[in-house]
Amino acid sequence: MIRQGLKFSLGAALLTSFFWHRGNVLDNFVYPVFGYVSVLIEPSMGGAIAAGLGRLGGSALGGIIAAILVNAYGIQGSSFFVIPSLTYILAALICETYRWQAAYSQATLLGALIAMRVVGTSAQQNIWLYLRSRLIDNWIGIAVGIAVALLFWPQNTRADLNQNLMGILQDIPRLFQKILDRCLKTEVDERDYSLSIEQNELNLLNQIKKSTQTSLSILTKATHEFGSEILVAENWSEILAIQNQLTRQLADLMAFNGEKHEQNLVHQFRDEFHQLATHLTDSFDSLSDLSNAKKILATPYLTELEEDLANIGGKLDHLRTSGEIDRYDLQESLQFYQFIQLVSRFIQQCEGLRGRIIDKTKVTATFRRRHLITFPKWVPISLKRLIEIVSLGVVIGLLLAIIRHIEFPYPSAYEKVADIVIIGAVVTVIQPTRGRAIAIGCAATVSLSLTILCIYLLVKSFGYNPFSSSLAYFFAYFSCAWLGFTPIARIGAIVAADAIGKDIFPFFEQGIRAALISVPVGAFLGVLLTTVFMTESATNELETDFSVTFKKMGQLYQKLLSGYFQDTIPPSDIAQLKQAITVAIAKHPASVKIASLEQISTVLATKHQNFWNFSIGYEQKLWAQLDALQDVLQQPLPEPIRQKFLPELQAIAQRTAIAFDEIAEAIAAQVILNPPKLGLLIQEIESLEKQLLSLRVESRSYPLNELIAFSSAFMTMKAIASNLNQMSQDLPAYTQ
Repeated sequence: MIRQGLKFSLGAALLTSFFWHRGNVLDNFVYPVFGYVSVLIEPSMGGAIAAGLGRLGGSALGGIIAAILVNAYGIQGSSFFVIPSLTYILAALICETYRWQAAYSQATLLGALIAMRVVGTSAQQNIWLYLRSRLIDNWIGIAVGIAVALLFWPQNTRADLNQNLMGILQDIPRLFQKILDRCLKTEVDERDYSLSIEQNELNLLNQIKKSTQTSLSILTKATHEFGSEILVAENWSEILAIQNQLTRQLADLMAFNGEKHEQNLVHQFRDEFHQLATHLTDSFDSLSDLSNAKKILATPYLTELEEDLANIGGKLDHLRTSGEIDRYDLQESLQFYQFIQLVSRFIQQCEGLRGRIIDKTKVTATFRRRHLITFPKWVPISLKRLIEIVSLGVVIGLLLAIIRHIEFPYPSAYEKVADIVIIGAVVTVIQPTRGRAIAIGCAATVSLSLTILCIYLLVKSFGYNPFSSSLAYFFAYFSCAWLGFTPIARIGAIVAADAIGKDIFPFFEQGIRAALISVPVGAFLGVLLTTVFMTESATNELETDFSVTFKKMGQLYQKLLSGYFQDTIPPSDIAQLKQAITVAIAKHPASVKIASLEQISTVLATKHQNFWNFSIGYEQKLWAQLDALQDVLQQPLPEPIRQKFLPELQAIAQRTAIAFDEIAEAIAAQVILNPPKLGLLIQEIESLEKQLLSLRVESRSYPLNELIAFSSAFMTMKAIASNLNQMSQDLPAYTQ
């Protein structure tokens, strides 16, 4: 945050120094600042380059549209508010039709801004000369933004992802070794065992989680940045998904804690486990070297780990067939088998990570970057989006018409106030829902008001110069980011540039007051317009999203078990379905905060808040259990179980999947029309559980590892059904 703020302030100081001695000093400072902050607001170097290239074309597009309209319709009468409105509409339609997202903000807002500045100004005899000057100003800002992004603390997405991966490849074997050391401690060792060691394990696990989440955040932000195609080709999303799985499996291994004495079953495998940990460390060191390599010199294999697991399994089978395992408690033996299952699944995921890293290195060695500049393709625009763009253009025109009829105390006050009001209103109105519009309106009012007050204090203390400019822009970015509204920093910088032009210095205090009033006025008008005219609601969007998420979880549940019961490879779209669910669940807490702003009544707000928290709680529980279910389904269904109980198991799975859909429909309708009869399903599961327990035999010839895996799968199915049953019972209290 501080580094990005310093980059903001450094660029502002450079631009102020460059424009300080020009004849129209700072009068048109908003143009280079607009280009500069539009580039630098990107979180990574690649994003800044992509944004900069897009902004270059976008500013030209918006400016040319404005110039053509001014030439065609003149600069008097209704042109005051018609031309900026039409400029916005045409620029937005072109960018939307050709999916030119990098140019969108520059083309629309800059085009409207040029139109607002030139219309009615008789001194501007030649619109094309004015356009050329303003575009050069804007491009200078873009160039400075790209230069600052490249030269000062450059954030390289791919390098950051690789660095986090290197850290995780070192941390995973260390944590695995610590887990084994704790499990293999004897009663004597336990006396010297301190809580700090366990805390070290937890800290290491949290460090792995944090690195993975940081990488996920970096990858999400890099979706549209320059060079993002290599991230897709290297399949970083799959690498991070495996990292998540490994993290969860390590957490499951940490939960294993047997009795600490010399005769404990796990201690009979002390040498085998130590050898497994050593081989895991060596394998991950090889993977780390491979991930850093430019090309594959030697392909690392995990055969030693597989051999270690085979040795452990062979020794355990010998203990069973010889009857030596009877010396140990039955519960202890079952726990040990479960521990072996966890270790086996963990090694399988390590093998998956190895494969992805090899694929990534192959891509790195052979990848050829696409052309820097590509021509956009035409894509039809929907009628709904067309209406939204035209409506927003009309709103801009209406606001300008109102502002134009207000008397202002100094010559360019119309331009200053109109710019700020329009920026505040547009930023609010373009939000997709009322809740988001209210949230952004409040954020813009607080952040921009603080920025303007800061400018007033700085100018009064130091005058306006490159030093005070750098301080003002640092504060603008830092305050917005600290309050959690980083995107508003771009608007804050534009408002700052607009509020302190040279021509207002004879009226500096009046100009600051006008700007300070204009910010909440623009935001209020935007919120008012969205509240009256916008049909989309953040509340409805959130509750619909809850419903869709539960439906998708039901689909995932059914897909996982259908492959398990039929002994077939799971469908290929499971990874895509899991990714969609993960993204939806991750954004729900933030969506709750936004949707709560729409509630006018305190009682109604509390009711909705309780319902949303209730839904989030259950979806997170069920999602964790579905994740665990996928893990335990790696072993095939034991053949004796398949022959005797397959129809009953399929019926339970189908009833549970239907329950997901019924709860999803109940959430969407906010009423329980046909409450799912999950109580009967729980009784069926318990009845089948008793039958399974009654079939225990003394024979030791059956594959116990498969039976243990099935037991885990069955208990996870029961836990999912129990949670759905409890949710169906609690749901009416939150919907009535």
